[in-house]
Amino acid sequence: MPVFRLEQAVSSAEAVQPFDLSDKGLLLGDGVFDTSLVMDGRMILRTRHIERLLKACDAFGLAVSRADLDALADSALSAGGTGALRLTVTRGPGGRGLEGAAGQKPTLLASFSPQRPTWPAQPVRLCLSAIRRNPTAPSARYKTLAYTDAVAGHRQARAAGFDDALYCTMQGQVACSSIANLFAQFGDRLITPPQEDGVIAGVMRGWILEHAAAAGLKAGEESLDLATLKTADGVFLTNSLRLIVPVVAIDEMAFDPAMPKPLEDLVAQVLRT
Repeated sequence: MPVFRLEQAVSSAEAVQPFDLSDKGLLLGDGVFDTSLVMDGRMILRTRHIERLLKACDAFGLAVSRADLDALADSALSAGGTGALRLTVTRGPGGRGLEGAAGQKPTLLASFSPQRPTWPAQPVRLCLSAIRRNPTAPSARYKTLAYTDAVAGHRQARAAGFDDALYCTMQGQVACSSIANLFAQFGDRLITPPQEDGVIAGVMRGWILEHAAAAGLKAGEESLDLATLKTADGVFLTNSLRLIVPVVAIDEMAFDPAMPKPLEDLVAQVLRT
């Protein structure tokens, strides 16, 4: 299957292969991806990222193996590098139409973007998006290349003077931001919307759900509406690059931007993993 390493110096014949313009990822957004934090050449929570991407590939019938994804990640990691690693798997080249062909080979792409660590992150302001989250859509449950809703909502929020958009379902359940999962703190309880409310199972989200108890927090999944969210002691966004980001406001709703010590401890633990 074609493998491409982007944003790196060309060092092999494989790296200079032209990208096939009939690729279904380019023409139809038919593919999935994963983004992870790299610190000093080490992919943070690597096993979880590879497993999450492999699960998405299985869900969409993209024939790749764990070994393929491990090799793809290794091909883009540089010794001592710090930044963002993106791994992308597309349906691959094919003819016209929506159906994939028998024996169609996926395209694998890897890119590494050097950048400084963003932790600790500055508090952010969110606005409610007019775009509604559809929990039945595959794009709401997996990181697919069909990212139009997230791009449009994010750009609209930025144009209005906010940092990001917050998406709700048609039924009014809180889902996520354009680039992150959401947690709300109520005392020692840490609540995040369930996947059934149109939420992608973020790697950092999963880590917190599994390890919050060690920091003295009771974490769980629970549907949240805006009225309930307004009563939270704190609201936080999580993703693999920014880790945990406090939310200071959602439209006119204001929240304490302080980062609780238990959440700081969880981030420190993640960065050692």
